[in-house]
Amino acid sequence: MQVWAILNLTSDSFYEKSRVKENKFIDFALKCINEGADVLDIGAESSRPFSKPVTWEEEWQRLEKPLKLLKKELGEQTFEKIISVDTYKPETARRTLDMGIKIINDIKGGQNLKMLNLVSSYQAKIVIMHSKGTPENMQIKPEYSDVTNEVLIFLKKQTKAAISAGINKENIIWDYGVGFGKTTSHNLSLIKNTSVFKKEGFLLLTGISRKSFIGEILNLPNPEARGFASGIIHTYLALQGVDILRVHDVKETVQIRTLLSSL
Repeated sequence: MQVWAILNLTSDSFYEKSRVKENKFIDFALKCINEGADVLDIGAESSRPFSKPVTWEEEWQRLEKPLKLLKKELGEQTFEKIISVDTYKPETARRTLDMGIKIINDIKGGQNLKMLNLVSSYQAKIVIMHSKGTPENMQIKPEYSDVTNEVLIFLKKQTKAAISAGINKENIIWDYGVGFGKTTSHNLSLIKNTSVFKKEGFLLLTGISRKSFIGEILNLPNPEARGFASGIIHTYLALQGVDILRVHDVKETVQIRTLLSSL
């Protein structure tokens, strides 16, 4: 199981400690690597509920210098191996792929054919995530008749499109999108049905770290207080066979992985 560290070059991501200022970026990235992160998932646009989008120009302006500095710090081979960029914009993705980055984490699930064609042409990996609506409106009364089935149908459809665009099956990662247009009940249903998604044969990534549904269950409005509870769910997901955990707390999640592998 891999542990992906969340690094946000933003000022408005929901968990304050994941926000990294440019002058602290290298130190933060190296800290995550030293704690055992397999991949650094770097984003420059917040996708928290009710956040507003930014242009690709602004997104790239936030990313360009830190990525270049990190590539110089890590060396080309390590940089290409451990960096993912969290973007749904083909213009941003192309520039990061040009730098040698091999993973694009697309919260819109490859619905833009330009994105799929880009990832294919660079023989890169893509995270296909399910989301309903946009961050601005996704938490306004989301409804499903059967959330697990509807999300599964979406992931299968987008995977078919990705393969048709030339992306190799082994380069496709699924994410059922906890918190993206889903109520607490929807999120719990997806987590409980992790095995349904695992049966399809794709690597499965989950991102539940410190999210609001945990706060709703435990009456913890502050994300700062949700670390221990996140660790419990990470343990559950690891036991369900999840391949990738996308987390804020790298050290603690790596400890969970180590302990589980020892039992």
